[in-house]
Amino acid sequence: MAQKHTQTCAIASALNIFGDRWTLLIIREAFYGTTRFGDFLKNTQISKNLLTDRLGKLVEDGIMERVEFADRGTNFKYALTEKGLALDVVMIAIQQWSEKQIYGSGNEPVLITDRSTNAPLQELRLTNADGDQVSLADVDFAPGPGADKHARARINDIPRPDAEESI
Repeated sequence: MAQKHTQTCAIASALNIFGDRWTLLIIREAFYGTTRFGDFLKNTQISKNLLTDRLGKLVEDGIMERVEFADRGTNFKYALTEKGLALDVVMIAIQQWSEKQIYGSGNEPVLITDRSTNAPLQELRLTNADGDQVSLADVDFAPGPGADKHARARINDIPRPDAEESI
């Protein structure tokens, strides 16, 4: 894998885990219910050595776990951890973006629906703490408690639009 990002930034840190072309496909398969190495191999069409590496990294990072399982000559299977399951919103947001921006309405390769109603999920949107929808123009970025001096300087340098301007 590529060299790790060292910036104090949540996106850079996430890219250290998910920043290659295979990892999110492996996680997609886990959300679809895939648990066995051979099925990950077949469903993603990744090479065996890359799959071994990526699954090992996902286990190391606490996204997936190896679970003892003796069946058909297999000693273990892979399962999403609580940390991995918390990617549900991220994965659905990426899928919804791709459906709209790449495939277009009526051309979606996979539909995600509410199991109890068969209705499509509502498109994910930015909302504030009260649940009201906000736009990017309504969002501000501020240094968090974990920001180092470089992150603080970068965040403080973000241009803030005047009240009359919009992004």
